[in-house]
Amino acid sequence: MTDYLYHSARVRALESGIVGRERLDKLLGADSEEECLALLREFGILPLTDTVSGRFLREETLLGILRSAYGEIASMAPDERVLLLWRYPYDCNNVKAAIKCFVREIDPRSMMFDFGTVDAETVIGMVQAGDFTGLSEGMAAAAAEAMRVYAKTKDPQSIDLLIDAACYADMLSAASASGVEPAVELVREKIDLTNLLTTVRVLRMKNGENGKALLRESLLRGGKLSHAWLLSQFAAGEDALWDKLYYTEYEKLSVLVAASDKTLTAVERSCDNYLMQTLKEIKYVSFGAEVLIAFLQAHEYEVRNLRIILAGKAAGLSVNTIRERIRDSYV
Repeated sequence: MTDYLYHSARVRALESGIVGRERLDKLLGADSEEECLALLREFGILPLTDTVSGRFLREETLLGILRSAYGEIASMAPDERVLLLWRYPYDCNNVKAAIKCFVREIDPRSMMFDFGTVDAETVIGMVQAGDFTGLSEGMAAAAAEAMRVYAKTKDPQSIDLLIDAACYADMLSAASASGVEPAVELVREKIDLTNLLTTVRVLRMKNGENGKALLRESLLRGGKLSHAWLLSQFAAGEDALWDKLYYTEYEKLSVLVAASDKTLTAVERSCDNYLMQTLKEIKYVSFGAEVLIAFLQAHEYEVRNLRIILAGKAAGLSVNTIRERIRDSYV
């Protein structure tokens, strides 16, 4: 634990650079893209532009923020497992994109990220060779299985189901192996929140028994809410789901959803804000691996909020409409 004394202090200093609520409000009040870009520079974020047209490259700029954050933590983490568990989702995205594009014979590079545990070009080569050695154990096996299943069924959903399940299993395994209990709790909460959102989406499809079968196939393992509990709430309906959730450790999430208009966007926002409440508890920890872990998730939220604001401004949405979509901030 003492290995993290210096690194935790350094991360606490870096947290001041995160675009939090006050800075997000400034961006919301901007009247033009040019004013937004000026504010980003003021916040220490260099907006990237196309060298020919001068057009603002929003996604490249936002990904640069994440790339920098992951690079910072990679340079200081005594135990790489505290970083691995958050990099696995990028491997997951890259493998799914590479497989789907391979079978459709198109280039996947525009859909891939460069801060997973395996670089994007290597993942493309893995898919072409059918050899996934180098990925985490679960995702390597799932990727090979996904290619076999797709070859038989031609169902792209099978690719998502198999690789997503393996990704969360590998995240939980890495968190458990690190011995950092807050990391384990965060992953288990992420699993539960994903399962709750999956349950709501399937419920709203109104497919009856077919929907229940789809839900049973889609639920992730490793969360604190059992599959039996989720399936029983599916049978009772969405209102019952949120009512019964109040009597679990997710009482606060139930309250957040009840206070919203319960659109899918509002439910997703409530789930994100609930997880942020968990992350904010780490702010009271003096030092430890959890400080580094929370820093990475704080940047994920920062980038999500910046994307919502910048895309909303570009689309001409009202300030109130954009504000309703913003997630809570770590700072």
